[in-house]
Amino acid sequence: MKFSKLAGVFEKLEKVSSGNKMRGILAGFFKKVPGKEIAIAAYFTTGRIASQYEDIVINLAEKMVIKSIAEASGRPEKDVNEVYKDKGDIGLVAEKFCSNGGNLSLKDVFKSLRKIAEMSGKGSQGGKITALADLLKKASGIEARYVARLVLGTLRLGVGDMTVLDALSIAFTGSKEAKKDLEHAYNICPDIGEMAEIIAGRGVKGIKKINVRLGRPVRMMLAQRVKKIKAIKEKIPGKIDVEEKYDGERMQIHVDGKKIRIFSRRMDDITSQFPDVVEQVRKNIKSKKCVIEGECVAVDKKGNMLPFQKLMQRRRKYDVEEYVRKIPVCLYLFDLLYLKGESYIRKGLPDRHKALKSIVKDTRHLKFVKRIITEEIDELEDFFNKSVSRGGEGIIAKDYSEDSIYRAGTRGWLWIKWKQEYQKMADTFDLVVVGAYAGRGKRAGTYGALLCAVYNREKDEFDTFCKLGSGFTDKQLEELPKKLKKFKIKKKHARVNIKKSMKPDVYFTPSVVVEVLGAEITRSPSHSAGEDLALRFPRFRNYRPDKSPEQATTVKEVTQMFKKK
Repeated sequence: MKFSKLAGVFEKLEKVSSGNKMRGILAGFFKKVPGKEIAIAAYFTTGRIASQYEDIVINLAEKMVIKSIAEASGRPEKDVNEVYKDKGDIGLVAEKFCSNGGNLSLKDVFKSLRKIAEMSGKGSQGGKITALADLLKKASGIEARYVARLVLGTLRLGVGDMTVLDALSIAFTGSKEAKKDLEHAYNICPDIGEMAEIIAGRGVKGIKKINVRLGRPVRMMLAQRVKKIKAIKEKIPGKIDVEEKYDGERMQIHVDGKKIRIFSRRMDDITSQFPDVVEQVRKNIKSKKCVIEGECVAVDKKGNMLPFQKLMQRRRKYDVEEYVRKIPVCLYLFDLLYLKGESYIRKGLPDRHKALKSIVKDTRHLKFVKRIITEEIDELEDFFNKSVSRGGEGIIAKDYSEDSIYRAGTRGWLWIKWKQEYQKMADTFDLVVVGAYAGRGKRAGTYGALLCAVYNREKDEFDTFCKLGSGFTDKQLEELPKKLKKFKIKKKHARVNIKKSMKPDVYFTPSVVVEVLGAEITRSPSHSAGEDLALRFPRFRNYRPDKSPEQATTVKEVTQMFKKK
């Protein structure tokens, strides 16, 4: 298939303001894509050149792409720079200067971009610039526009994986009815390209056969929350596994012989950033083939837990060994998804724990999570208080029956979280930045407030929930425009619902997740979440780079919290 066909679809999607129209356009296109190329089309549509969990990054900065455009067009770099300053969009710049070709195929672009991503070491920057220039020489104007945006990760169509799953369901089954099967399979196989290939080639039957595979992360199970601690017993009437909740980085670790890979909540491969965790797993996990889950926490020399912000300093490409020494960590294991060729996600929590304990050797830096099994709410509350006094964030209460299976990628009542903030009549929410308002007075030159949204899982959309302007340091405020520049778009995103009264000065594609502390949920005709729900007195706490927009707090959650207040 010609790349121009996909570029034409991208151009249509840019002009669409309806999520349903977006799905319809994609479904019509996917029907026409050859089976051997549909994975490429799916990856490109989500702005990637590989699955989310594969550590394949193009690594080209704006200046390097500008050099490529200059080399491809034979124009001075200075001219390209001037146009870029005027337009502010690398795609439009590439379209203006590179329009002599026009015979690229999907495979041509895919192979070239993968080749660029694989270049590393001495001289690789020059090689990447030349390779991209060679590709742009063969592109038409519209093709160059989207090649450049793909390279920089600024496609900004806002098509999420769930949007693609909807479109695939419509394209290959005629309706959205297969979406549940697709979503369940995607939670176990979060590779949009592989999913597209399977449904196009083998239909829903093939989708239903997908299972856990070493080296491919499973989307992590999530916990619900309650307004009162006593409500935990109402939701879990039998035995409760009460585990300490830590303020750290959740990790899913795949052990396949000597190869050990660590995935974050967002399914990023973070193995290289935690060589000490790899070594602990290698030495103290007595299984050559398994998938285990735990929470990694920064600790001091005495083993006391440190805040999440401290741990985030470990998320780096350089000086890793230095930070391993500066910020040691402890991994607290709490679940097992796969062992010796067998998937454990359909087994109950007691069986998963028994199997996990059988392969874990406790050390100072690798431990089985602190926990109790109880049916008494008083014991649970006592354990919660002790957890907080030890530096924990709270507890996770889990159904300890044989029916307590691992529900990949979903948030249900089998797991319930209870944090210290909940006792103070304040809640924390993970919200998605979808817009911003220009700052005035002391905040002139930056943003005065951010427009934040919750995720509507049923509709695969984002509904506004609050206007966030407090809690930022002066430095954080100053850095906001630069931090959010990559996600800036010219008009409201098709998957975002904003009422006229909340129209921001700047729009963003849903990408950045922030942790926000709020006093209560109330009704407000200005916001689109649930039945006009809004968060009162929101206060910024942290950025959450470990969470994707689709892992943010949901409309369903805030609606339930509002009804129970």
